[in-house]
Amino acid sequence: MDMEGDACSNFQPDADEHQEHPNQKHRFNKGHRKSDIDFITDKLNMIPVPAVDLMPIKYNDKFLGRHRLYIHNLPNNVNKEDIKQLLEPYGEIGDIYIQTNKCFALVRMDYYHNALKAKKELNGTIMKEKKIYFSFSPNASIVVKHLSPLVTNEYLHLAFSVFGEIEFCNVFTDKRGKSTGEGLVDFAKKGSALLAKRLCSENPFFLTASLRPIEIEDYVPPLDISDGLPEDAVRKHPQLFQERELGPRFAYNDSFERMYANRFTELRNQFYKKFEDLKQKQEEEERKLEVELMQAKFDYETERLKQIIRQREMEKERRFNQNHDDKAFSPPEILFHQANQLNSILDVEEKKIQPAGDLRKQFFLKIQEQWDLKESRWDSQKPVFQRDRTPGSRR
Repeated sequence: MDMEGDACSNFQPDADEHQEHPNQKHRFNKGHRKSDIDFITDKLNMIPVPAVDLMPIKYNDKFLGRHRLYIHNLPNNVNKEDIKQLLEPYGEIGDIYIQTNKCFALVRMDYYHNALKAKKELNGTIMKEKKIYFSFSPNASIVVKHLSPLVTNEYLHLAFSVFGEIEFCNVFTDKRGKSTGEGLVDFAKKGSALLAKRLCSENPFFLTASLRPIEIEDYVPPLDISDGLPEDAVRKHPQLFQERELGPRFAYNDSFERMYANRFTELRNQFYKKFEDLKQKQEEEERKLEVELMQAKFDYETERLKQIIRQREMEKERRFNQNHDDKAFSPPEILFHQANQLNSILDVEEKKIQPAGDLRKQFFLKIQEQWDLKESRWDSQKPVFQRDRTPGSRR
């Protein structure tokens, strides 16, 4: 396993599937490379809503990321067998990653108390003529702030499981068991934590219907009080002797020390007061913004419903006008039937009238022939008178 977790996009779609970069499976989307935000959005859309009655999650407390030790100042010729022989007396050893050119190694132990014991007892020991140092490796944990009071451990796990495999998830509570609005998410790989932090900082990320986006910060583990700061860890330089010229004491009244101590105390009190005033002002502004958000949300939904009603009315009016036009300009079927019947009747009558018309025509032709014959006979029987045109004759 890669102990460094350099890949920022080691996302695990399902718990039983192999982790892979989100862009490897969906590398191209219509000719373009699919971005991390698009891939994560696809996974978010697969979450069923409303997500209620979530089952409790049992986490494995063995070989977690918080059990990983960072060993530095190692010799160049060290190998995994040397690391195993060194740490086997303190418990089971998971995976080991050695970077010889940088002289460090990362080792995952089975339980936290075994890793803590190995760190405490082996820190500063000699290995192959070099003094090695132990510390806990930077974990892949994030702190999620501004959570809704109704966000539970299971719901927080469901929301952030789209970024990668989660080893542990918990919502912080106060003494009364109420949520403090913050939660811890431990990823199996550092890349998943970096991906979640980057995407949630670039884009507002909501967990519920509330429009208050969450905020992600790096998890700072509690102070290491197992070893503290031993005396031999402080160098003996002149400032050390100057600091310890005077020992523990109280300041006397009306003294030089008391005057400046009071000024320091007053300055701190001013800081605390300004911080409280700023905190109250911030809370008041957030309450005002929530009221404004509720009003804006109501106005938005009202306008959206009005728009839907207007669209439905327009569609209804359009359909009514279309039906009216169809009835006005489209003749009914019965008119077509009547027109066909009328055409049939006219055809029959025309056939009946056709012979009578032919006889009448023949009759007129005979009459015309008779008149022509009589005229020709009368012209032939008409007498012809010729006058004498000789000279000397009288008229």
